[in-house]
Amino acid sequence: MRFYNRQEEVAAIKNLSVLSRKHAHMLVVYGRRRVGKTRLVLESLEPMYFFVDKKTSALLLKEFSEIVRVNSGSFVPDFSNWDDFIRFLFEYSKDRHLIVVFDEFQNFRAVDPAIFSIFQKYWDSYSDTSRILLIFVGSYIGLMKKIFIDEKEPLYGRSTAKIDLKPLNYRWVRKICIDMGFKSEEEIVKMYSTLGGTPRYYQLMESYGLDSYESVLKSMIFGKNALLQDEVRQILINEFGRNYTTYFSILEAASLGKNTLKEISDTTGILMNSLGKYLNELASTFDIMERREPLLGGKKMGRYFIKDNMVRFWFRFVNPNISFLESGRYEIALEQTISYLPAFVGRVFEDVATEIALDNLPFKASGIGRWWNRRGDEIDLVAVNEQTREILFGEVKWTNKTAGYGIMERLKKKKDLVNWHNGERKEYYLVVSKNGFTPELREIMDSEGVIGWDMQDIARMANL
Repeated sequence: MRFYNRQEEVAAIKNLSVLSRKHAHMLVVYGRRRVGKTRLVLESLEPMYFFVDKKTSALLLKEFSEIVRVNSGSFVPDFSNWDDFIRFLFEYSKDRHLIVVFDEFQNFRAVDPAIFSIFQKYWDSYSDTSRILLIFVGSYIGLMKKIFIDEKEPLYGRSTAKIDLKPLNYRWVRKICIDMGFKSEEEIVKMYSTLGGTPRYYQLMESYGLDSYESVLKSMIFGKNALLQDEVRQILINEFGRNYTTYFSILEAASLGKNTLKEISDTTGILMNSLGKYLNELASTFDIMERREPLLGGKKMGRYFIKDNMVRFWFRFVNPNISFLESGRYEIALEQTISYLPAFVGRVFEDVATEIALDNLPFKASGIGRWWNRRGDEIDLVAVNEQTREILFGEVKWTNKTAGYGIMERLKKKKDLVNWHNGERKEYYLVVSKNGFTPELREIMDSEGVIGWDMQDIARMANL
């Protein structure tokens, strides 16, 4: 599969390569597994590349010594300790420009934790005189943050640049799917709701010749030896460590739509005064959840959501069906998933509509998001411009029913609950419907200037 997007990141890495010809630079690249960190670096540069496997120090040093010999084209002895190896890199780069990548850098903690202090020692001694670009790549976000952001760690404050590589957005996932031959916008939205924006998953689809959403579910998730069936579990257990069960319980609750502190506490049985610690770690340390506040609402009404679609899908449909999957009753797990899928995809479709809306509103938005109040009223999409006092209220529907006038009526009633420049604001309305609009609603929308998008409109506006 070809390389998609990441133009800004590629440009930043190439710029650091130029700058490091004068003095040393240290780039930290982190993000979840499969998101394309290694591919990004190798597409940008031709470095001396080291993969930090969980081996003994002696075996890893022997392997790295051979890599240095091959890349330098000169005699290099087998290094007997990490101090000699790291000093060599800095000494060697005093006379020539050197780009070095350590992939899965956090694994050094298992190999020999003293390595971080050795890097710090020689960085502090050689960073002004060596012409080296050190690139440290890591998949376990919590560990990578600890290594470089924790004040107690040796490498704290040493990096000169960092890239937090995020999953691709809907537009780029759509581009990948279109290039793979998918033609149905509905299929692509379902694909995005399940696999998210992780490029590696789409590369696997291409490798196995999967050409429909159903084939992806059967072959990659709910079949015998399915490639991604245990993917999320293994990634997160490695990330969380021995206390993963508490985090898993919170994530499963959130995947079921339990998004407030009280709802998560009631569902998991975790006391509210203990829950905040775990939620903060899931959001700030591990970057798996996020706390959202209602646009134009109170800060105390925040809700917690899983950021990654694949993680959310796994906790909603795979984890609760582990017993069926382990016993080979794949069809039951698949049937249950399909029956609840529309409501699940509907939430993701709201995010897709919000992404598309950012570039296609009748005004430039200074804020966009969902709105809700304590009573339980919700508006799927609200956008505002604070300076011009323009506001848009949007309803997003992922159902097989054609949207009728009732949707418009309910939206107009709910918009009066939003207390923002009342009597002075200019109001717009947007209705997004997977299955289009009834003739009655279409006529009213045309007469009142209401914006309406169906799947054809989404496809047109999402096209790159």
